[in-house]
Amino acid sequence: MLYTGPVGQHDQILLCSNAPRFEVEFLTFNPSGSLVALWGQGGITVLELPKRWGRYAELEGGKPSITCKSISVACHFFASHKEAGLQQVLWHPGSETDTHLAFLSSNGVLSVYNIQQPDVPVQVIHLDSGGPEPSQSSSCISVATALGEKTMGFDFGPPIQLSRRPTFSQSSQSSQSDSVTVWPAYVVKGNGDMMVAYTDIHGGSSVKLAPQGPLLMHPPAEDNYGVDACSVCCLGEAPSVLVIATCEGKLHHCVVLPSSSEESEVDSDWSASNTGQFVGAPDVSLYVYESVELELILTTAESDTEDEFTCPIRLLKDAVNPDWYHCSHMAGVHTVILPWLSNLESFCFDDGADVQELPEHQESMVEHLICTKPLPSSPASPVLGVAVVREASLGTSLLVLTSDIDFVSLPLSTSTKYNPSKATSSSPRLIQSPLRNLTQEPFHQHIARILVRKSTNPILKSAKSASMSSEGCFQLLSRTTQVFREEYLQKQGQAQQEIQKRVRILTELKNQQQRDLSALEASRAQLHESAQELAIRYDDCQEEHEVILRRIESVMRRLQARNPVLSEAERGMKKDLETMEEQLDNYRRSLHQLRTKHEYQARQIKKSQETAASNALKNSQVSKIRTVLQQEGEDLSGMLHMINQLKLDVGV
Repeated sequence: MLYTGPVGQHDQILLCSNAPRFEVEFLTFNPSGSLVALWGQGGITVLELPKRWGRYAELEGGKPSITCKSISVACHFFASHKEAGLQQVLWHPGSETDTHLAFLSSNGVLSVYNIQQPDVPVQVIHLDSGGPEPSQSSSCISVATALGEKTMGFDFGPPIQLSRRPTFSQSSQSSQSDSVTVWPAYVVKGNGDMMVAYTDIHGGSSVKLAPQGPLLMHPPAEDNYGVDACSVCCLGEAPSVLVIATCEGKLHHCVVLPSSSEESEVDSDWSASNTGQFVGAPDVSLYVYESVELELILTTAESDTEDEFTCPIRLLKDAVNPDWYHCSHMAGVHTVILPWLSNLESFCFDDGADVQELPEHQESMVEHLICTKPLPSSPASPVLGVAVVREASLGTSLLVLTSDIDFVSLPLSTSTKYNPSKATSSSPRLIQSPLRNLTQEPFHQHIARILVRKSTNPILKSAKSASMSSEGCFQLLSRTTQVFREEYLQKQGQAQQEIQKRVRILTELKNQQQRDLSALEASRAQLHESAQELAIRYDDCQEEHEVILRRIESVMRRLQARNPVLSEAERGMKKDLETMEEQLDNYRRSLHQLRTKHEYQARQIKKSQETAASNALKNSQVSKIRTVLQQEGEDLSGMLHMINQLKLDVGV
């Protein structure tokens, strides 16, 4: 296994400690990038990648050759089912340690293994009722292949929460029921039938749900939307969108929704077998939203279409854009963008306050990136591998490995040219007037819709040994010229006409607005002059008003003075003055009494001072009086002590 390091660094070779004995066809990395599954029709080997360290974060510091630990998975299964081929291998998304591996075999068996115990399956699901016996496996596979019932591929959908139905003994003890998380695996068969198998990587929960299917598809089609389905891919969270690919190059985008009541009665057998232990696994149906047909080889109107080219198509999810996926096949690589997926999810997740109806229909965008078989006569040059690489400095790129072991890196534009409304949907939600919904779309979105290309000229990457005739070169040249004319020149000419029309309209509007501005300027000057005149007149009126008020006050005073009858205010004032006069008389009498008392007290104080000076005691008399008082105090204290003692003796 060859590992290509960073730019400017040497390549590293990864060696398996236990080399696989089968032909390796595909590589599948786990989400954390620590493990890689090498698988082919004969088995699965998991390789543990070494740690990165050193200056350039290379494996094992940049050793040119590294021996890695390899683990063979499900050896007993492949030894006992030699006729069954391996259809697809995926890492289980519900694994907390990223060590659970799920694979689908052509005999209709979906198995989940933990590489920590590589020979013990965690879960085995037989998609066919009863499952074939080992002795009859070869004949059953051949019959299923002839009837188109061979399983072709699978993909995991978002998890579903199941509630364990409590038994009678459990309900008597506790009403609480356990919940189990299962991951639905959508399986496609060659005849176009879809099935759902519920996987559980926790062995202790013992979830046993029979596969559901075939799922009903609406609207129904006579050919069941193709009888050569080859792969399936699940996009989105709620609701999920299944992409079913056929070998003819058709892609069917199906929305997964719960079945109606009538359809639930049709699937009553499946429901009865599953509702005995768990509740919560819904019956689902597929609603075909749209169908897209890929241009596998470059064709023109003059080319012969009798022998149509068909090949299996592998689907790869984009790790950066959830509404993108990539298609790889023997004739090249396509990228498909679903601009309506984000609108559908926002409509389903919204509470209904802002979105009242389903968004308008938006067609999917298909871009032909690489073509390895430009003409039907060109030799096959299959694409060996496709991966999405994300670098902080270079951005997101699509890395393609051709049959000549050449890597082609294509930058994936994440701009809004494919979905013009995506620029406004990522901005914070603002409260806008409902009248804004009545306006037309912005002009830049209108131009972007005109310039959207329905077909492109891919990069030609045929095999090095391929040779092309003059007629083939002329067909390619004609086709390329036609695409440039229809998808580039004509649309750019139409966009130019729209822009010129828009410029002409805006110029007329600008001239009209300038004329309106001139008229408004003249009106503003007139209003300014009128305002000045009105201000002067207002000042004059204000002065005259004050003069008139003063004259009116003077007249009112004169009239009131000549009136012989007192007014109410004058009578009240007279009453207040009389009351104040009476109070003044009282104050005068009180003041006279205070002065008399003051003179009397002054005379008494003078007399007492004279008497105290004549009757003063001598020092000897004062000491005798103090001695007598101390003796009497001691006698009183002794008597109190005796009284208290008597009380104690008597017990009072």
